[in-house]
Amino acid sequence: MKFRKSSENKIQENQKKSKDLLKKASNCKTEELENLLKLIETTTVTSKDTDNDLLMAKTMVTSRLASIRDK
Repeated sequence: MKFRKSSENKIQENQKKSKDLLKKASNCKTEELENLLKLIETTTVTSKDTDNDLLMAKTMVTSRLASIRDK
């Protein structure tokens, strides 16, 4: 039972972390976007499962960076 509970805790921690990154992506200042994108990419690579919140955060940050560079 302990093994199952520890894996469930890790899943919940990963979900919380991805939701926090999504919140940061929506509220991030323009100066911090590149660093946040690097953090999201490393988190995505280390994650075993595809997480929709991480993918959405990455999309948000990349689109904001692209719009800034177009100006």
